Amino acid sequence: MFLSEKIKEDIIMIVESLGFNVYDIDASGSKITVYIDKDGSISIGDCEIASKNISVMLDALDPIEHSYILEVSSPGINRKLRKVEHFKDAVGKRCVVKTHKLVNSSKVFRGVLSSCGDSGIIISTDKGDVHLEFDNIKRARIDDDLGGGK
Repeated sequence: MFLSEKIKEDIIMIVESLGFNVYDIDASGSKITVYIDKDGSISIGDCEIASKNISVMLDALDPIEHSYILEVSSPGINRKLRKVEHFKDAVGKRCVVKTHKLVNSSKVFRGVLSSCGDSGIIISTDKGDVHLEFDNIKRARIDDDLGGGK
């Protein structure tokens, strides 16, 4: 990751000043992706406004030594769950979670996220409730096929 915490804070400040929330910032390789959200839904116009404002700030500060691509996007219906807050917001929704290590002879769990605590989650699958520690979660996302996810 090539973005400093200060630059991330500046991006968050700009996005929030526009009336949006930063869902996540992903910086890898030569690409910076800023996922924005708000009550209702994010439009292409919202992404364009945020992108222009973030670009102006990045151009003025010039904090990145190499060329990069800036993308501003909605996290989408099947949004990735990376932070504890993401998991807390997803309680009651269908999710798919992949783990690093086997839990109950599996590394993939699909079901309803029934609770989220400080150390992990409980996902209700067709085989019962499974407790997954955050340290063991490799990837997770909402699994909202055709909008029927709750």
